[in-house]
Amino acid sequence: MKTTTNDMPITTPDDMAMSRAWSAGYFANAADLPISFVLDGQTVRGLPAAWRPTMQARRIDAAITETVYEGTDAATGLRARVECTTYRDYPVTEWVAFLTNTGTTPTPLISNLRAIDVTLNGAEPTLYHCNGDYYSIDGYTPQWTPLPAGQSAAFAPNGGRACDGAFPYYRVAFAGWGATIAIGWPAQWAASFNGLPNGVQIQAGQEKTHLRLLPGECIRTPRITVMAWSGDGSRAVNLWRRWYLAHILPRPNGQPMPTLLALAATDEGEEFTGATEANQIGFIDRFVQKDIRPDVWWIDAGWYPCRNAEGERRWWRTGSWMPDPGRFPNGLKPISDRAAREDASLLVWFEPERIQPGTALDIEHPEWLLRIPENDNGLLNLGIPECRQWLTDHVCKLIQDNGIKIYRQDHNFPPLDHWRKNEATDRQGMNENLHVQGYLQFWDELLARNPGLWIDSCASGGRRNDLETMRRSVPLHYTDYGYGDHPIKLAFHHTMYEWIPYFKECTLSWDLTGSDRFDGRVDSYSFHCGMAAMLFATVDIHREDYDFAMARKMIGVWRSVAEMLLHGDYYPHTPFHKDASKWVAWQFDRPEEGVGFIQGIRLPASPAETLTIHPKALRPDAAYVFTNPETGEHCDIAAAELIRDGFTLSVPPRNGVVWLYHVKG
Repeated sequence: MKTTTNDMPITTPDDMAMSRAWSAGYFANAADLPISFVLDGQTVRGLPAAWRPTMQARRIDAAITETVYEGTDAATGLRARVECTTYRDYPVTEWVAFLTNTGTTPTPLISNLRAIDVTLNGAEPTLYHCNGDYYSIDGYTPQWTPLPAGQSAAFAPNGGRACDGAFPYYRVAFAGWGATIAIGWPAQWAASFNGLPNGVQIQAGQEKTHLRLLPGECIRTPRITVMAWSGDGSRAVNLWRRWYLAHILPRPNGQPMPTLLALAATDEGEEFTGATEANQIGFIDRFVQKDIRPDVWWIDAGWYPCRNAEGERRWWRTGSWMPDPGRFPNGLKPISDRAAREDASLLVWFEPERIQPGTALDIEHPEWLLRIPENDNGLLNLGIPECRQWLTDHVCKLIQDNGIKIYRQDHNFPPLDHWRKNEATDRQGMNENLHVQGYLQFWDELLARNPGLWIDSCASGGRRNDLETMRRSVPLHYTDYGYGDHPIKLAFHHTMYEWIPYFKECTLSWDLTGSDRFDGRVDSYSFHCGMAAMLFATVDIHREDYDFAMARKMIGVWRSVAEMLLHGDYYPHTPFHKDASKWVAWQFDRPEEGVGFIQGIRLPASPAETLTIHPKALRPDAAYVFTNPETGEHCDIAAAELIRDGFTLSVPPRNGVVWLYHVKG
């Protein structure tokens, strides 16, 4: 059992017992494995004895064991392989299945391939779910749905991107225990939860599979993650956060992901179509002169040749992947070199899966594109090995030649129709499955061939942030909605803090400017609303009258809490809401170190001058020193007093406050 230094358990024996209790019935024997599919009209569950299954286990490291189950149907040549991962330090089990045609003729029809088909036993089941990101004020909204016997709930995203209108992360709470379930599939999954008299039946997988495998072909299922936990929802959230940080969050060069300040600037034009070598270097110079130094220099869409038929540069004219020679005659390397002198990494935006007519890839390799009549966007078919290999080699060269340290990949149209409308009736789901395999292999090779590289996952905001994608990336742009609408973004934070601890936020003030874009006018309140592991500070470097002293001060406040925000246990002190007449407050605590912070934000229309909260995770016999990094105020308070009376936050309307704390002595 892993414990903190003050003997507060991270993983308890009860957690591990719960994990063993549900998984023992599915992983002791190959025939009971929690997958199912229909083969030639007959339902197959697990690996039947007639398939002569084998099982082989190996220790990956001190915390992880992998067990591989394999079996082959002699009649059809269909081989199934299930890779199961168990963790010794957290109550987590994961698995993924592969089906391969080892024969010389096409297989019979394979349909309804489910990556998880299990029943979890327990009383009073309730399902926690969320609706993901879909450019809406209503996005990222958590919901609780009771699942008594006969009640069911079903979910699927919109259009083939994993988090578009649905969220592949769930918690099922029973009386006394619960299970967190994640579906790792960066495309069109589907899941159902059916209430039973003594539990819940859970089924999930790629939404549509109705196909024959040709000789040598292989398809895979989503990767399923199940975490068991005892206690309440707060334990479930923080157990998940800790496991995610330990085992999911990427580690560039083997090091923990740092918290970073991102800066950017460009001249007039749509997105970064006005960016040039000269102005990018000049803007970095001006930030340094103002003593605001970036950790990340951000170049977004529009750095490549992107003129339309009218000669206008439009960022969405994607498909010619090279620095625009007219604006970047020496490529992007001079910019990355200038950033590196400030110890900053160059981030560059790509959208390789979308190919516009008349661009280089459309002209040179039309055979690699999936097209449909009603959409100008061609989908680069990463299921074609030659296409994926070309893209890998080409992007690797761009990364290496231009000094790119963070590869930002976007995906701005729904691909599902491109897959499905280019398939025969006995190949439904094949394009999607091969594309997913190619997409993941592309990213794996980028990371392997470019040590230290980060990947930023973006898809019209946060529409492709499933757990399989998150193993390789971080979501630095988790939504396109409401950049400067503070009540909305703070509500979105509530969900992101629970599930994906590392994300980027930006600082804008639409309520001051009346704008809905990046006009650079911000204040301390905006910085309070932009606290995340990566801060994108929209400081307007064009203006001499900008309050650079305020920006430096608030960047310092952010730096004082950023590591705790990422690595601390998360305790919301106000519920999820999007109401400008209320407060938002939360706490991040690191019990191992006896430190943490509380943040309160009084939204503009809130009439309440104060908010009293009762801090969590206190050491009952300790005293705490509280410090306000913005004002320098400090006070000592005994834990007993905090437990009895709480801690009162007080700020004017449209303002925020941070109180750092540590155990005294």
